[in-house]
Amino acid sequence: MADNPIALVVGANRGIGLGVVKELLSRGWDVIATARRPAEATDLIALAASHPNRVTIRPLDMNDPAQLDAFATRLGDRKLGLALVNAGVSGPAHRSADKATAEEIGALMFTNAIAPIRLARHLLDRLVPREGVLAFTSSVMGSVAGNTGGHELYRASKAALNSLTRGLWVEMSGRRLTLLTLHPGWVRTDMGGPSAAVSVEDSARGMVDVMTREAGRHEHRYLDYRGEEIPW
Repeated sequence: MADNPIALVVGANRGIGLGVVKELLSRGWDVIATARRPAEATDLIALAASHPNRVTIRPLDMNDPAQLDAFATRLGDRKLGLALVNAGVSGPAHRSADKATAEEIGALMFTNAIAPIRLARHLLDRLVPREGVLAFTSSVMGSVAGNTGGHELYRASKAALNSLTRGLWVEMSGRRLTLLTLHPGWVRTDMGGPSAAVSVEDSARGMVDVMTREAGRHEHRYLDYRGEEIPW
């Protein structure tokens, strides 16, 4: 894995994360891919087997603070050209602030907002200087300006992630890296459902296009998978 650029994809065992791994491999990247339970990530294991020495699978449970804090040290001396923190749950089925318990809100906010930022802070020193890209899978539903109602708990969690990424950007001042908050589209995954408008392949292709194109810009941008700006 020494000759190719290296990307980290968090949450790579299925859906958008797995699609991004496939797309990166097709473009000559080597990939460190995480899964909560690697032994059960059969599609990712098969992908690694079909690309010898180009995919490294690492365990990572985004709900385990100890794992979040220790993960970066397990990368050794590898430098990342790209890191995509891809984590998210839909939250309770009722989707309502009126019905939500403290436990439901805590779990949703930790997975969707707190854990990604906590992990990312540890990854900053691992990114390639000047060209490194740190990206988060967010959602257009995190846009306060574009809030059309509904799904209020999920919206709140993604708006929280967006706010935290903006704060992280201020902390990163002087590092000359690029930070992206990305909407992958309404994608046909387990979360998005079979009626979603965008295929995993099209979303992954677009996200990789955006992430690689934005390298070296040293900006924080909120974009969709087609590269279009989303209002905060």
